Amino acid sequence: MQDPYVIMNTGFKNTVEGGTTSGYQLDIRIPYYRSVYLSAIHSLDLSLDGATVPQQDIRIVVAGKTFTIAEMFEADSVRWGFGDPATLLVTHAGGLKPGIHTVKVGIVVRKSYLPATDPEHLYADFPGLWENGKYHTYIEGPTVVTRKMTLVQ
Repeated sequence: MQDPYVIMNTGFKNTVEGGTTSGYQLDIRIPYYRSVYLSAIHSLDLSLDGATVPQQDIRIVVAGKTFTIAEMFEADSVRWGFGDPATLLVTHAGGLKPGIHTVKVGIVVRKSYLPATDPEHLYADFPGLWENGKYHTYIEGPTVVTRKMTLVQ
């Protein structure tokens, strides 16, 4: 739905810590039509120039707070607002070389507005959603966005 706006034009640059280039960052937006708690993000994957970035090398900054990907799954009091940028900080010794890079982001958002039970069988047509009369988290496939970005620094 919001696919063209997930990877932002701004914020793609190398990061420097203690005078040493330690990695890079990019800004993304949530690919959903409303705000969600960070814990509603089921998965977040990043690839750069065809190589998958290990989860342990990624941190996400939302609402001024920094989380590892594992911590993000537990952050049930931090909201990622619709349209608000989140910054992905990636550890990559020496950073990236200036030039064009292909960035691919995959995000899965769990839907939070479905009821806990369905006694009237209103959602019977949703495969995999209900089992033995109980709701199971509805998880769609990932929103995957690929974009060519230019690093100038």
